[in-house]
Amino acid sequence: MRTRQLNKEIKRAITGSMGRFLSIFSLMVLGVFAFVGLKVSGPDMRATAKQFYQTHQLADLTVTSTMGLDASDQRVISDVNGVKQAEFGYFQDVLLGHSKTAVRVFSQAGDLSTYQLMSGKMPSQARDIALDYLLSKHYHLGEQITLNQEKKTTDVLKNQTFKIVGFVKSSEWVDKSNFGQTLIGTGQLKGYAFVGAREFSSDVKMIARLSFKDMSGLSPYDHAFKSRALKNQKAMENVLNVQASQRLKKIQASGFTELKKAQTTLNEKNQSLDAQIQRLNSQKEAMSKINPSETQNMAVTDALKSLDDAKAQLVSAQSHLEVQKNTLRAMKAPVYTVNDRNSADSGYQTFVDNSTRIDTLSNIFPVVLFAIAALVSLTTMTRFVEEERSSLGLLKALGYTNRQIRRKFMVYGFVSATLGALVGAILGHLILPKIVFNAYSASSTFSDLKLLFSLKWTVVAFVIALLCSVFPAYWTTRETLREGPSRLFLAKAPKVGSRIFLERVPFIWKKMSFTYKVTARNLFRYKKRMLMTIVGVAGCTALLVMGFEIRDSIAGLSVRQFGSIIHYDLIAVEKDHVSKTDEKKLDAVSTDSKVKRDADIHFEVLSSLTASADGKQPVQMIVPKDQTSFSKFVSLQNRTSQKQLTLGRKGAVISEKLAKLLHVRVGDHLTLENENHKRYQMNITGITEMYMGHYVFMSASAYEKSAHASFDANAKMIELVHPSDKNVESMAYQLMENPSMLAVSKNTDLKTTIQSFLYGINSVMVVLIVCAILLAVVVIYNLTNINVSERIRELSTIKVLGFYDREVTLYIYRETILLSVFGIFAGFLLGAYFHRVIITMLPTDLVMFSPNLAWKNLLLSAVITMATTLLLSVMVHYKLKHVDMLGALKAID
Repeated sequence: MRTRQLNKEIKRAITGSMGRFLSIFSLMVLGVFAFVGLKVSGPDMRATAKQFYQTHQLADLTVTSTMGLDASDQRVISDVNGVKQAEFGYFQDVLLGHSKTAVRVFSQAGDLSTYQLMSGKMPSQARDIALDYLLSKHYHLGEQITLNQEKKTTDVLKNQTFKIVGFVKSSEWVDKSNFGQTLIGTGQLKGYAFVGAREFSSDVKMIARLSFKDMSGLSPYDHAFKSRALKNQKAMENVLNVQASQRLKKIQASGFTELKKAQTTLNEKNQSLDAQIQRLNSQKEAMSKINPSETQNMAVTDALKSLDDAKAQLVSAQSHLEVQKNTLRAMKAPVYTVNDRNSADSGYQTFVDNSTRIDTLSNIFPVVLFAIAALVSLTTMTRFVEEERSSLGLLKALGYTNRQIRRKFMVYGFVSATLGALVGAILGHLILPKIVFNAYSASSTFSDLKLLFSLKWTVVAFVIALLCSVFPAYWTTRETLREGPSRLFLAKAPKVGSRIFLERVPFIWKKMSFTYKVTARNLFRYKKRMLMTIVGVAGCTALLVMGFEIRDSIAGLSVRQFGSIIHYDLIAVEKDHVSKTDEKKLDAVSTDSKVKRDADIHFEVLSSLTASADGKQPVQMIVPKDQTSFSKFVSLQNRTSQKQLTLGRKGAVISEKLAKLLHVRVGDHLTLENENHKRYQMNITGITEMYMGHYVFMSASAYEKSAHASFDANAKMIELVHPSDKNVESMAYQLMENPSMLAVSKNTDLKTTIQSFLYGINSVMVVLIVCAILLAVVVIYNLTNINVSERIRELSTIKVLGFYDREVTLYIYRETILLSVFGIFAGFLLGAYFHRVIITMLPTDLVMFSPNLAWKNLLLSAVITMATTLLLSVMVHYKLKHVDMLGALKAID
């Protein structure tokens, strides 16, 4: 009977204080939603990638060569220790139709790096082709398409016209905007395609795809997978370094054998011609003595002339043969490139970097949000127990045990917190990961998010939620129930006021009105509530400041980098050996009407050697020929002091993020190396503001000292009159038509990378900012409600004494507004700290976020928080207008 009655009492407690119940419920929903949602988003993204790679058996390593892969290469590669499977195929870069769109056509894969069919079917007949599914916007199934191979590439495709039979998604490219460089079109690949292997005509294969026994079954983003990939890559490179010299000897031996045969044939022809010429000369001399007939002499003369022409052809052939011999002697060994998944596809690492950014956010944003929610929930439950003193006394007087009485409050806390945590966990598992994934999949080819259930983080969230609701209910009732029923029937004595510091400053205290004096005293009279309000408001403001600042730090990257710092639009890099004709064509760019200005530079991609950075960092070295005009292309300046930096005769200016990664500063020495392992040692004379990529800038004289070589301009830095994406693409295409071009680097590609990253992180920040605003609403409402409940008799008293409704509301809400102001300023400091931590942890090695705080974001955060406070004052005002004054004043003393 007592149990049934107690259950009714518990039910009545819930239904009778639904506002408090919903407050705790809402706090737990918000906290657990953000906490669990962000904690599982990163793992969900990586699980999606892992499943896709495993389904399509993405190769662990790929091998390419400047001379292709012949039978000996294939045999050596297949025999490397640990290789589980090796597949060899062809590829060719082509232009689609008469467009500038360059794609890489592969031979159809076997078991490794397969394709996902998006529509249509796989190529099965001659002249069938399947295109990248991203190109389905421009082409359709059944359409006939022409593949144009430029003169700069080897013609290895048998046919040019193909029928589109399908659209596919490759497991080797997951970045929608970056497919790598090519020697045709604009210098950038725009997609891929594949055809049957019989469509290729080549004596050598072009690519090897490999899987390894010790990497089978490992997660692609685990440390073990990466370490074994590095080990296998090094082993393959060591074997191929030996193979390179062996193959060179083989090619030279075979070449010299063929040339020797050609030389023998040439010598025989030469001897035969010499014999014929000698015979005709003898015949001519004999005939002139016997019968000096002019007709006969003419015939012999013509025959000799014909033989002389043949002799000249043999001399030319001999000269050509000598050139071939010299070329064969000067031939360099083939260069084998062994790529792991990361180096083969930039999107592979970008996607995991995006997922780890979410992990970083999950360690700060939801933790702070959850902590605030838990803190306010704890206060709410504590206040609830204090409000129910008379109920405790009644139950105790009726003979209920302390354990039974505590059950009422513990069940209340358990139900409200558990329901909130349950809803938050479900929404966190199902909704937030999809929002995050959809944001980042806008720049990647991944789809069909794999949702995982995290028991670990769900349990952690439930434990925190229950600790914040059940524990205070247990502890407070335990302390309260030590009193007897008679004392429990008496209301708890209000907080005793005391003199505050302002009272000791007469010239301020005397000028304050009565209401402001009461406000000042009450702030310190209820110290716990004051602290909770400041902490709650500060936390919400800090989350808003952090969210807005991170969004702006990223949004400003492109504008700052390509508006204030870098002014050029393209860098055109030449090949090593350029003919004078081709060089004149490149120099003619200066007179092009689309070009605003250009400059000759030495351009080289180096890498860092310092082990403190996370792997080797690609560093772009730019050395201007004319130092005086260089500032028109790049503004070198210190970010904090805005001091302009110049390139001296010694040393180098490096970008800020590179300096941070390598832990170097002005005056330190830096060592970099190029792809041929040549080392450049330089003294750092300046650190320049830069947000995307790593750069080293040197004068020509400083370069010569560092490289121990004379300056050689191998590239052009170009700024266009109208740098639209279309114009940049057009200029890149025009430059790549020059046979001397090795590559064209376009700033539009970097802008696209920044924009895709910005879109993803912005979507996440919008969700978190909304959560912070909702938290601010619930927190301020809850704390204000507690304040009103604690002082209801006091408010009723001043209302009876003649205070107007507006004055009663201001009597109590003036404190809330003042505490909110204190909380907002504290939130600025806390938000600035969170922002600093996040921008240090969030970006990749190649990106730096601006650490500067924008006043507009501080103002916006303050306005949102204060607007929430003021809007809730309307609810408080309405509540106080309808307060039962007599009921409150008749409460038992």
